[in-house]
Amino acid sequence: MKCLLFFPFLFLLLQCGQPSPPKCWITPYSVRKEKPTSSLTQARNAWNHLSHSPSLEARQNYNLAVSNLFARLRCGSSDWHAEAHKLGTVIDDSPNVGLGYKLTDLEAVVPASRISLKQIGTRYQDDGIGIPVVGWKSAPTKEKRRFNFAPPTGIPLNLNATLDFSTQPPTWRFRYPGKVPQMKLGKRSEPLSVDWSASSALYWKMSDLDDADLTKVILPTRLTEHAGLFFATPYNPKKIPVVFTHGLYSSPGTYKKLYNELAGQKWFRDRYQVLFFSYPTGIAWPYNAAEFRRQIRLAQDYAIKKGKGDLTQWNKMVLIGHSMGGVISRASVIDPKEHFYNASYSKPIDELDISDSTRQAIKSVRLYKPLKAPTRVIYMASPHQGSPMADRLLFTWVSSLIRLPKTLTIDLATATLSEITKAIQQGGQTRPPLTSIGTLSPYYRPYRALNECQCDSHIKYHSIIGNRGSGKREGSSDGVVPYWSSHLDGHQSEKIVPAGHSLISHDETIAEIKRILQLHLKN
Repeated sequence: MKCLLFFPFLFLLLQCGQPSPPKCWITPYSVRKEKPTSSLTQARNAWNHLSHSPSLEARQNYNLAVSNLFARLRCGSSDWHAEAHKLGTVIDDSPNVGLGYKLTDLEAVVPASRISLKQIGTRYQDDGIGIPVVGWKSAPTKEKRRFNFAPPTGIPLNLNATLDFSTQPPTWRFRYPGKVPQMKLGKRSEPLSVDWSASSALYWKMSDLDDADLTKVILPTRLTEHAGLFFATPYNPKKIPVVFTHGLYSSPGTYKKLYNELAGQKWFRDRYQVLFFSYPTGIAWPYNAAEFRRQIRLAQDYAIKKGKGDLTQWNKMVLIGHSMGGVISRASVIDPKEHFYNASYSKPIDELDISDSTRQAIKSVRLYKPLKAPTRVIYMASPHQGSPMADRLLFTWVSSLIRLPKTLTIDLATATLSEITKAIQQGGQTRPPLTSIGTLSPYYRPYRALNECQCDSHIKYHSIIGNRGSGKREGSSDGVVPYWSSHLDGHQSEKIVPAGHSLISHDETIAEIKRILQLHLKN
């Protein structure tokens, strides 16, 4: 009966489409009451005043007038250039709106104030001249992505719109404040106003990453375009990468509030850049860890090209993993030697009766070299010794529903599921756990191997652990992972948060991550 109820729901889930970019077809009544010539005169007078001396009142008058004019520009029935002409203005359509796009390349441009921050949190913005807007460029469906490691669905562009009266007719300019923080007015400069929260809020609204969490568990290869490593902003060789990895039945969307809180801090924007790792959570974590290492190494090759060989900041990388994402992160920085392999195989790898391609895949999973770039790791509610819940009847039933692919591509080596199963059975396991839930059982052998392996001495790690009980550490749990599994000896710090397993958005979790990242800058 449960299956009969479950699969229609799953079918409906898979049919959900991507939201359309927000557009405006009717100019708001409050704007229509004001003649465009009046707004244009108000903006010009304020511009002239600001060209000679600073004035908060003149800046406010300018921004209000430009906001009204932009509403007409955006909500008109014609294209951008025709609407600009109606206002007695022109548009700077050179590729200067970030990532080399023209304004007319974008599917939508939305005032930041009209983008809801529901589930995101506080709106972080800097006052200045112009109005903060967000552009949206959908990802091509068949063509190559605009830049390597671009996020799926599309790219939000954090922009500022101004009307430049140093030209005749006045020119609309759309700038990326991350690169152009000020605008010249005569002999003076004014800072551009910017909303640091709206662009990510629009991305999560437009993205279906966190709408497919269940699908990524039950049908892990159904959404391959969502798997991979994605830069939240274009790569900058002068900034330290922070890589977020989500857990089971989850997605990068689980970090939306935390990311907003970090991006709202100037010290973070100036020194850090964020990457998200998304993966099919139904597949066993050792295979996803192998893909994580491969993606980081590909991104490092990309960083070498973009930074002309300079990896100074890249090699200060910080990994942040929640739940199973923490296990994936940990498995990528420890040196497995033979421990990880011997946990499941009783014969040397060259003696296994398998194909060469499967042998190479197993080496990538069990006999690999750890990542060298990370120097600090933050684990959140991570089951370093598994979770007893994985062995409960409900979870074993859900595990039985997971439809694994017949073949796995691991570090470019293709291995059939039947050959991997046969190889593990040669190691003495008659029913090898190949699903993610199966590999979360405390009886899963590689957990013991993880605790026998060593991290390089240059890697510092921290734990953030949820506690739904009395506050005592020993014997406590976050409701999914017990303290004895989340705890690691040798940590730099261990923070106990009064929260359940989904502790990422808790205020104390966010404060602790800020503290650790600021400490990382000092060190």
